[in-house]
Amino acid sequence: MGRLSPGMLESLPSRPLTTAEGFALHQSDAFRMVTPASVSTRAESDDELVSALVAVRDGVVFGVYYDVEADGWDVVYRETYEEPSESNALVDEAGRAAQDEVGLDEADWEAVDDAEVVRRERGESEYARRLFDAYDRGTE
Repeated sequence: MGRLSPGMLESLPSRPLTTAEGFALHQSDAFRMVTPASVSTRAESDDELVSALVAVRDGVVFGVYYDVEADGWDVVYRETYEEPSESNALVDEAGRAAQDEVGLDEADWEAVDDAEVVRRERGESEYARRLFDAYDRGTE
């Protein structure tokens, strides 16, 4: 799909999101829904960053992930819907597409239980380290 274009998901910062920021986006008027599809954890810490998310806005479901190579958010799924009831299946598809980009497999996705957030790493993977580096650079 490609990099975020001007005007699309402009509510996302140019750095990874904290889980609290992801929740704040969900509560904002900018989106019908925002939910993490993957969360990375910093080694020996409770710090968590959203590495992939699903956003629903203006009749469109987006799957996005933070690309540590390009140092920015990338859209990997975009699908429109007419009726809100149609969005549920699209949200699942968007979540899987975003998770694929950060290395989650089908077994990880099946472990999700209702509102539980998928935890990508319990320690710090190379991806998580780079994600936290990008966050630290973006908040200096």
